[in-house]
Amino acid sequence: MQRRLRWMTENLGGAYRAKHPRGDPRKRDHCTNSGTCILACCYINALGKVLLKGGPPKRGPSRHARADFARFQRFLQCCMKDFLTESSALSLPPTPGKKRNGGDEWLYEVFRCGFVHGYPKANVRWGRNPRSTKYWSYRNGRLTLNIDELVRGFQRGILEFQNLAASDPELRSRFKEFITAD
Repeated sequence: MQRRLRWMTENLGGAYRAKHPRGDPRKRDHCTNSGTCILACCYINALGKVLLKGGPPKRGPSRHARADFARFQRFLQCCMKDFLTESSALSLPPTPGKKRNGGDEWLYEVFRCGFVHGYPKANVRWGRNPRSTKYWSYRNGRLTLNIDELVRGFQRGILEFQNLAASDPELRSRFKEFITAD
């Protein structure tokens, strides 16, 4: 378990610190904001599946996305409560596609699925704001996800996950089985 958590942390950190290569006019700028967000979201989903001990069970192909969302949501509920608290305080509007409410729905539907399966249709963006401790802001009328705080929040979430695993021997002993479950 510890090795896989270390890999997640290292992979996310590598994407987060990546800059454009020498010779590129943007060589000092970060170049993997989308990749960083996608990795964080995939790891949130995977660790949520462990917290659900390999579940929830899928019931046919139409349930796949909501089972994945339940996993995603579980990690946020157990390990990134600050993300949900901030999102609730903002009273985010319904998501553009499925018209669902909440920061968990925005992060999953618009940012995770939107970028994994194409490009978000919503008037949203992500960016960096290292001095801010907020996940969300509005810039030029567009809802903006702060990549810096998402990474810091996930890192705090890893620590909380480790605390939960320390109190639940089954999470530790069956971690690999749970994380690789269908």
